[in-house]
Formats: sequence, C-alpha cells, structure tokens
Amino acid sequence: MPSKTPQSDTTGPMRMQPVEREPTTPTQMLPIMPGTEGARETKTPAPEKKPRTRTDAVRAAMAKITRRNSLRKQRDAQKS
Repeated sequence: MPSKTPQSDTTGPMRMQPVEREPTTPTQMLPIMPGTEGARETKTPAPEKKPRTRTDAVRAAMAKITRRNSLRKQRDAQKS
C-alpha cells in the first residue's frame, strides 16, 4: 500500500491553523477604480417613453384577461 502523503500546514481545524489563516484577520480592500468617482455625480437622463399604440394596449389587455382566467381555473381545480 502506498504511504500517506504528509498534510500541508494549511489544512485542518481552525485551532490548528497558523495565525495568518485566522478567521478574524481583516480582508484586503480593493482600490477604487479611477473612473468611478465622476460617474456617481452625473446621471444619464431616462429614455423618453413612447405612447402605447393600440396594438400594445390590446395585447396587454388580452394578457391580463388570459392571466385572470388561468388563475380562476387553478382555483377551481384546487377546490374540487
């Protein structure tokens, strides 16, 4: 049988870990990206909404009616 390989010093329970691997050591913060300071101040204007066409309004109404009927069918199926 092959002999076991020795475990590295970074594996094992936390109480056996070296101090560098302690869970309370603070994590290193990444530096702030150079282009992000000015981006927060300037806001891009929201795109203008186009008025809904009749076909869009009909499509939305039909979807609402279909959804309502589907939910009604589901409730009826659960009751019986």
